[in-house]
Amino acid sequence: MPIKPRHFTLNVLLPIIAGGLIYLCWRDPKLLMFRWISALGLQTVVGHLRLAVSVNPGTLPHWFLYTLPDGLWVYALTAFMGQIWRESVKTWPRLFWISLGLVIGAGSELGQLAGVVPGTFDIFDLCFSIFAAVAAFLIISLKTKRSLNESTV
Repeated sequence: MPIKPRHFTLNVLLPIIAGGLIYLCWRDPKLLMFRWISALGLQTVVGHLRLAVSVNPGTLPHWFLYTLPDGLWVYALTAFMGQIWRESVKTWPRLFWISLGLVIGAGSELGQLAGVVPGTFDIFDLCFSIFAAVAAFLIISLKTKRSLNESTV
């Protein structure tokens, strides 16, 4: 069963776009991604976007700026992998690929805690990564069960 465009848009594209927009609109322009934007010649477009949503980042909740984008990415990757592997009967490969977002998201936080990954450990980032992966997994599971029930009727 192929990936449904509606599911892909709602559960993969929109979370990635939302997380990316948070970075583009309110994160520090000294981040590496802004050098990529400059190299692509898009700094004027991004500058206009930042002006259009000219909310002082200091007025936005910390979790919105720093935790939500990572959680959205973990959610999107988990939803994408869950959709690709939803019909697989091979348990271990399916589990590996579906849990990849959680492993990367939570693993990077735990790596920061251990000092082997650059950055600052944040318990909220870790919790949000876990929550996002579980939410995506549950949504995929419910959709898969619904699809299977509809196909047997």
